[in-house]
Amino acid sequence: MTHIAIKGLALTILIGCAGLIPKDLEYKIDMEPLLPKGRGDYYVDIEDSSFVFSKEGVLVKIRHIPDKELDRRFPPLFDGRHVNPYTGNLKDSETGYVPPRFTVFEITVVNLTYAKVEFDPAKAVLNTDTGEEHKYYDPGRQGAGPLGGNTFAKYYKTELGISGNEKEIALERMGIVYKTVYHRERPIFKGDQRSGMLVFDPLRKENEKVSLTISDFVLAFDASGNPEKTVNIEYVLRVDQGIVELAQR
Repeated sequence: MTHIAIKGLALTILIGCAGLIPKDLEYKIDMEPLLPKGRGDYYVDIEDSSFVFSKEGVLVKIRHIPDKELDRRFPPLFDGRHVNPYTGNLKDSETGYVPPRFTVFEITVVNLTYAKVEFDPAKAVLNTDTGEEHKYYDPGRQGAGPLGGNTFAKYYKTELGISGNEKEIALERMGIVYKTVYHRERPIFKGDQRSGMLVFDPLRKENEKVSLTISDFVLAFDASGNPEKTVNIEYVLRVDQGIVELAQR
């Protein structure tokens, strides 16, 4: 048996008596929070491994969601059609695995103390150690999203054809997007919390570190309803990615 290590994850090539090469490969991405030194306002939640920013009773929690978990959350239709908007299902004939479609985080905002707070997902940016700046995906209509972001509507119209089956799948996928992506609908009032997906383009294979930056998170508003107190939040994560062989059944 020969083992080839790729960025900390093992690609195992089985060379048995029949000289078989494994057929089921997966591109796996793990992310590990890198806590800033001397900053007690950042920590890792031991219950769900989320990366938490805490400010005077407001918690902003993020967690990278791997494709496997996304596929479990959003399984195929009864007839097997893939409707998960966040992952692909077509294996690349050259690499032998399904390439990542997006980079997905789940974000949860908990407000325990302030009258109301607000997170605008358009002000979230994912930066990589190779210089890319990824804007978030908005569920909205065609064209660029707020602050120059991307839109799921444009992505799927570009990707899909016009046949009846493809239109039906597109509607199913967009329905999941509207239900699960983080929306800037209204402020989060004291005692409430809100969760949703924060989605960006896929990473490059050479990326080893990323930072998710949230600008102008609103902690308080003035009497006219304008932001009065804001804070910038930055989550730095180590990226461990590579090809693994799926367990044989």
